[in-house]
Amino acid sequence: MASCLQTAQALVSAYNSWTLENIMDVRASDCINYILPASLGRKVMNNEEYVSFFGPRMAPFRNFNLKVHDTVVDEAARKVVLHMTSAASTDIGDYHNEYMLKLHMTEDRRKVDRFEEFVDSAYSAKYMAELQQHQSEPRKASM
Repeated sequence: MASCLQTAQALVSAYNSWTLENIMDVRASDCINYILPASLGRKVMNNEEYVSFFGPRMAPFRNFNLKVHDTVVDEAARKVVLHMTSAASTDIGDYHNEYMLKLHMTEDRRKVDRFEEFVDSAYSAKYMAELQQHQSEPRKASM
């Protein structure tokens, strides 16, 4: 049987691979995703909705890397809490964010069936607005 920690580490590795297929492979087929705090106004998503939401947001980010700073594991409750930071680059500059993930595992502990992601909401909102504005600007043709 897998441990909750092994599954959490697989999830971190999946995000560091920066492929949607790997990211989704660690999730149970009925995984529910929450992006918090609620003030961000993100709806609860199943896997299909998460792919539609997250997939298009991946393209601008290069060299995405998560670093785990602290981990709390409760095998009996099948939960892991991760405090992490990320770094990546985009066309508007470096990206750095901070996260607290609370992961609930399936009974066999091989997949995540509830994904609660707390993000630095002020930074996320500001950076994503700037990135979206940059992406919507007309591109100058090179001669």
